[in-house]
Amino acid sequence: MKKLSKVGAVLRLLFVALATVGYGQEILFNAKVYTVDPANPEADAIAFDQDGIIVGVGTFGSLVAQFPDYLQTDLDGLLVLPGFQDVHQHPVEYGINSQVCEIGSEGTIEDIPFWFDDPACINGGVFGDQGWVMGAGVDLEAIVSELESNPNARYPIQVLDESFPNTPVVILDQLGHGALANTAAMQQVGYLDATSDPPGGQILRDPDDGSAIGIVTENAQQKLREAAFPPTDANKETAYQGLLLALEELASNGITTVSDAGGFWRQAQTESWARAEEEGALTVRASNALYIYPDEPIAEQIPKLQERVDAYANYELVRFNQAKIYVDGILSLSTGKLYDPYTLDLYQLYRDDTTAAGQWRGFEYFGDNVTLNAVTEALVNMGLQMHFHVTGDHGARLALEAISAVQQSGTASIGPHRLTHCYMVDELDRPLFEELGVVADLQLAPTSLTADYQATMTDFLGAERAATLLPAVELYEAGAMITLSSDWDADDLSPLVKMQTVLTRTIGRPFPDIETIIPMFTLNGAKLLQHDDLTGSIEVGKYADLVVLDQDIFNLPADQIATANVTLTYLQGEVIYDADSRTGPSIPLGSGAPNTPSPATGSPQPEGSPSPSPAMVTTQLPTVSTTGSLQPLPANATTQQPTMATTPPPSSVGNLTSPSPPPGQQSNASNVFDHGDTVIFLNNTNMNGTTISMPLDESSTPGPTSVNGTETPASAPPTTASNKTEQPTSVACSSWSMWFSLIPWLVVMISNLPHDKLLQGAS
Repeated sequence: MKKLSKVGAVLRLLFVALATVGYGQEILFNAKVYTVDPANPEADAIAFDQDGIIVGVGTFGSLVAQFPDYLQTDLDGLLVLPGFQDVHQHPVEYGINSQVCEIGSEGTIEDIPFWFDDPACINGGVFGDQGWVMGAGVDLEAIVSELESNPNARYPIQVLDESFPNTPVVILDQLGHGALANTAAMQQVGYLDATSDPPGGQILRDPDDGSAIGIVTENAQQKLREAAFPPTDANKETAYQGLLLALEELASNGITTVSDAGGFWRQAQTESWARAEEEGALTVRASNALYIYPDEPIAEQIPKLQERVDAYANYELVRFNQAKIYVDGILSLSTGKLYDPYTLDLYQLYRDDTTAAGQWRGFEYFGDNVTLNAVTEALVNMGLQMHFHVTGDHGARLALEAISAVQQSGTASIGPHRLTHCYMVDELDRPLFEELGVVADLQLAPTSLTADYQATMTDFLGAERAATLLPAVELYEAGAMITLSSDWDADDLSPLVKMQTVLTRTIGRPFPDIETIIPMFTLNGAKLLQHDDLTGSIEVGKYADLVVLDQDIFNLPADQIATANVTLTYLQGEVIYDADSRTGPSIPLGSGAPNTPSPATGSPQPEGSPSPSPAMVTTQLPTVSTTGSLQPLPANATTQQPTMATTPPPSSVGNLTSPSPPPGQQSNASNVFDHGDTVIFLNNTNMNGTTISMPLDESSTPGPTSVNGTETPASAPPTTASNKTEQPTSVACSSWSMWFSLIPWLVVMISNLPHDKLLQGAS
């Protein structure tokens, strides 16, 4: 009976906790909260409920008074912002490209085959299940420049054929606007003997005999991509695993909402997103675009696009509600569409074109504005938002005219449309953004603002135009709503790096202060993606999508903002990234089932509730693996208090102490989780209504507890980096899921008891 009594005690403890712990209900306190809500710009505490919806923003004392049973998490004075919203990036492409052979941009054309000998190139660069060799990372501008400057340079097709005479090879460029290919690859997609360029792309040819030289630009690369990596089951699995890699990067950068600007649906990239949600692996909200192919009539694409829009309409985290149209190419390859000619025409010698020397003004994917306008109207009629890629000033004008034409036709638009990149926007066209309600989405990466890049653009555009690139401040002053995104993986992902760049740029005008740009990384993105009623700021009724930083970027010099690091990322109240434990979500956030309206807000709510990260659990009896399955510890394992290898926060954010509760209000220190050393305290009330406290360290200074309503005051000093470990610890957890995770351990414990003892105890 003695052994069974121990089991009963453990079971009793389990049921005590289940009866008293508010699942997923939490107050984050002792924080510097920057809300991006003009009506309530700053706070020191946030409360959110079991659905991950914010129910309070204010002082710790006021929130404790409202929600006395909520778990309390001490953030040690750290800065909390709304989760970052990156509205233009390529996560699936990142995941795929990170798995193919990396081809460096340095070296000569002759060096390219040697990259495939690198041990990191698995199977000699063979990627996917079609037997193609794939690589990524070449610099097309450098390759074409070498061809023109070195009379002995061989064409890429010749160099690749020598090393790969029979195996098709495709190597994507580092910017996503072209590719190299050998004869076998060009032959397979019909480019070798083609006498004209495919719609939206170019096949570069020898100026003497017209033969393909192994370089294709813009949309011409799509057929090569599709032949090398078609949507077979094996390739879908590869793409999905790549997306999972990307999701880890997003969470670690504090990004809770994205817009995938690729959307190559002919390669089934949409399915990776859907599967991630269905399997509970999706850790961002994703409002994604569907690529519009110039080489397929829009009337044939519409039903295929509609099928994908409808298929994901009821998902909780992912949707496809944008149409991605490339209006032009990019300036550094002389394919962006300009009003005035380029001063350097990169492809002039190899382009099948009759444009006179010195008159090249760039490239249009859809050939003319009449076609572009018609395609735009058809897509808006579907209910899609337009996501226009534009880099040249004339390209920007063409997109604005297409939106204007739709509005004048009386077609109702769903949400704001946007122009992304906007490297050049004519001064006279800038007011049109506000007039038409169009969002200007720019990516100000450090690489685009260096002296080397400026010198390159001066070659292509001349000094006067090169000095006006990326007119973010000018568009802002003209009344445009601005979003600042990454264009990852073509550019750096980190929002903090981008913030530092836009505040310190010396080429072009910097923004005046960080308060001006924070909404461009948060609330403005939510407005663009049509869920600013749910995300983008820290307000009651919105989701607890949050990022916690280890430094107060408002008090850092502008050129030091990128030294800050993400400490925690929350998606709907769920910790999806913890810098110290690198944990992911412990249970699925999305099920792929239809949304369930919240009775309180009427907004879509997930049917499955999130639970806190395994890092937030003090009792270490079971551990949670990265796949979510429970792994019992060995029999000799000890219960321990996890510690976090963090340095004390800087003085700019570390001078806050735990706020005191209002007069007459119990401080609930026994219900506190201190992020500094990952300790949780809970009020554990037994089945008779008596509050019990179970400190593991008898020398600890106990927090206040009460027995049948009689309070024992706390004498513990305020939580600091030097005294955090002196606080009491109770055998507790932060969610129902932790307590249910004890069940396998209990089963093991009970199974070790003698069978007759179990029978005796049961009688």
